[in-house]
Amino acid sequence: MRKSVVAALAVLTAFCAMAANPPRPARVDFTSQPEGATVTLDGETRGVTPLTLFDVKAGSHKAVFTLKSHETVHDFFTVGEDSYAVRHAQLTPEKGLLLVTTDPEGCDISLDGLSFGETPRLIANLDSTQTYRFLLQKSGYQSRTLEVKFNGRVPLARHEKLILDSGAISVITEPAGAKVTVNGIERGVSPIIIKEIPKGRATVSVELAGHKSVKRELQLNAGDEQNVSFVLDEEPGALFLTSVPSGARFYVNGSASGKGPIRLASLKPGIYSIKAEMDGYASIERQVRVPQGGEASEEFRLQSVRGRLEIKTSPAGAQILLDGHSYGVTKSTYDEATSDVMTIENVGVGEHTLIVRRDGYAEVVRHPVVENSRTAQVLVKMKRVFKPNVQVTTSSGVYRGVFIDNTPDAITIEVSMGITRSFPREDVRSIDFLEGGQ
Repeated sequence: MRKSVVAALAVLTAFCAMAANPPRPARVDFTSQPEGATVTLDGETRGVTPLTLFDVKAGSHKAVFTLKSHETVHDFFTVGEDSYAVRHAQLTPEKGLLLVTTDPEGCDISLDGLSFGETPRLIANLDSTQTYRFLLQKSGYQSRTLEVKFNGRVPLARHEKLILDSGAISVITEPAGAKVTVNGIERGVSPIIIKEIPKGRATVSVELAGHKSVKRELQLNAGDEQNVSFVLDEEPGALFLTSVPSGARFYVNGSASGKGPIRLASLKPGIYSIKAEMDGYASIERQVRVPQGGEASEEFRLQSVRGRLEIKTSPAGAQILLDGHSYGVTKSTYDEATSDVMTIENVGVGEHTLIVRRDGYAEVVRHPVVENSRTAQVLVKMKRVFKPNVQVTTSSGVYRGVFIDNTPDAITIEVSMGITRSFPREDVRSIDFLEGGQ
């Protein structure tokens, strides 16, 4: 117990000594080159350089020097009690970012006689606080001065178009491939861009076999870029179209042009899309070249792609649906037990879906196959079904069946397959027709 008291007294004595003699702060001078940098010490802004602080506690600290358009400096240091220190920051100007592109590419970029390379070029080693005047040069083009003022580290992109120190002509012809001559000198075939043409009067001629030659005079100044287009007239051609069998409908480039045989004159030479159509035959489409000043002849031999379908039903009076389309009901001339033949013409080759329906009979589905230029025959025998569609309520009970007849004297229904029953009018209380039959 006595030892604990002694220890406590020792701690208290030390604390009192510290209170009587508190730690003395250090003095720190903050300088920078250039001056005027803001100093932040341990996260607290304390002023700008040159700056002297007399209250820096002994221990480790972090100073941050910041100055506009210069890179930030982070300084870590330690000072002792009642000491003196100097912290200096050499601030480096930020470097600007400049992307230079030109039309045309490959222009030399220079500054005060020092080349920075050819465009396109990214320049990233210049002081962002300065303004620069670059010189852009390329053989055959007028030099151009590019003035740049950076805004700190914000990237800049500059695109410059240089002007030719001679004239240039872009020649386009319709059709292409014409020989181009400038001032009597052959320069190539169209389309073409012809450069380095001396300023002044220039004569441009274009020639293409089978077309009329064209000549045009231009006035060029240094740096001019003129576009010249020529439409060359051609000798027309003709097209004679026939079909087997005769009478096909012809379409030229999608436009109806009449029935064959047909002759189309005054056509521009070239490739035409020709289509021949006739009901019951497969269409034919092909590409036909119409020669310049000549005539092309094309024959289209059409292939039949249709057949016919003959349908008989037992009994007659059945509704016929082929591939979802109704073709009416089968009929009988003499005996309703079997119908006459129903003929469906121009049926496409291949498999089809035939549906046969009649009240009181089960629906029949068939899949006849029709061959080219042939007749497919289908005989459908329908199965009788008992499907009540009426309910008769009488004084003696309720009866369901298939409605047969309703006369002033009695109501007749089929109460089961093949069995009918008539109910006198005076016994009938109500007649209810069942929706869809039940």
